[in-house]
Amino acid sequence: MGFSGGGSNVLKPHKHSSAVQDGSPLDMNNVTEATLTAGDIVYSDGAALQRLAIGSSTEALTVAGGVPAWANLQHSVPSAILVMANSTTIGDYTQPASATCSSAATSPATPTYETDFSATTGWSANTTHLQIDTGNSELDWQCNTSSIDEYLNFDLTTVDNSLWVVRCKITFDNITLNGTAGQAAEFKLGIYSNGSPSGETPSGDAIFCTIGTGSGNIANGAVQVNGGARSSTEVADTPFSTSTATSTAFYCQLTRESTTSITYKVFTDAAYSVQLGSTITQATTSGVTGLRYLTARIYTQTMSGTGTLASITDLKFYNAINDVNVATNPCSNAVDDNVATSWKSDTETNPNIYVDMSSSTTTSNLALYPNAGTTETEIKIQSSTDAIAWTDQRTITWSNLTEAAWNYIRFNLVTARYWRIYGSSGASADMQIDEIKVLDSVSDNDVRTLHGHIPISSTDTSLNNAGV
Repeated sequence: MGFSGGGSNVLKPHKHSSAVQDGSPLDMNNVTEATLTAGDIVYSDGAALQRLAIGSSTEALTVAGGVPAWANLQHSVPSAILVMANSTTIGDYTQPASATCSSAATSPATPTYETDFSATTGWSANTTHLQIDTGNSELDWQCNTSSIDEYLNFDLTTVDNSLWVVRCKITFDNITLNGTAGQAAEFKLGIYSNGSPSGETPSGDAIFCTIGTGSGNIANGAVQVNGGARSSTEVADTPFSTSTATSTAFYCQLTRESTTSITYKVFTDAAYSVQLGSTITQATTSGVTGLRYLTARIYTQTMSGTGTLASITDLKFYNAINDVNVATNPCSNAVDDNVATSWKSDTETNPNIYVDMSSSTTTSNLALYPNAGTTETEIKIQSSTDAIAWTDQRTITWSNLTEAAWNYIRFNLVTARYWRIYGSSGASADMQIDEIKVLDSVSDNDVRTLHGHIPISSTDTSLNNAGV
């Protein structure tokens, strides 16, 4: 079939007046003139041809509204089965901000001054009723006659104005009432600002404990003297009374707890662990300062009884502390970035320590540097967002750890702020750890590219590499 020349049906060449843009209909007869780039996709929306620009490397071609579209590569995977690669580089791990432990092993502090009275070095001269018996290593005192005002003292030079402890062993040869009503008869032991005290209430400042033989009871007291003004708390017949056993050792402790409180306690054992009677507490003031003389005193007025005879020994003074049992392996040692120091618990059931990462992070690894001083046989690695509710992440038999080395412990991906090492054998034991660190927060990109899908059981007691 031919065409008639010059008719209106003659096919003639033509061009678009401008380039076709993204989203504009395309004329496939002239597609080479469209503005297309490498990777673009041409598709039909049912009415016309359209251009879809190339997507990014993190996107996948999907369908939206019945037409092709690019979308991020995402898929939902439960965090319980996301396991990251096991980092064994300690530099990848973060130092916790702080640590809190169930207990810390303690030992007695070293006294600032102590004497067993086997020598008189530094002490003032003996008196009639106060004498240091170097042959028997004791300081003897006799509160048994009228009108005694005597002292022995040692110059400590410097005493803290808020914290200190005096301890000694005391043994009675006789303990009876005075018999004269209203008349003082006291033995006093403590620290004075006055190197030559005299009278029932000396001038200056002082803190001391007393054993007073009254006409009706034995008065046990804690006393402060502030500028020559005395205030005291006295308890009748406890811990000492006329029925107190003679030739039996008792252990006395006078403590300046703070600028506002002093306590007096008596114990029945050399470890100062079994208390006899109650604690005697007396309020004090910050104005009691300048104390320096460790002093034993006797002051009596009129006496008609046989009074009290006793001796003291093993006298110790601890300056600037109010608890003689100090933590030798505190919690902080586990987060000080120093494997030469360690935290160690007391012997207890479920010894534990937790670290604070300051804020919640997503992680999958914990680094532990165990110490051979541990007797606990099993631990749990636990996480928490509030340090109240804890979730088990791993259970590990202690013998599977390498002591005195970094152990890299993996678990399923979890978000938490606090991490706890919990002794879970159920037996009374102690736990000792040199250092704890937590893997730096895991990024979303790490999760996309480095994770595995084989979950680690929270009850798996080994150090396996499951998950990759």
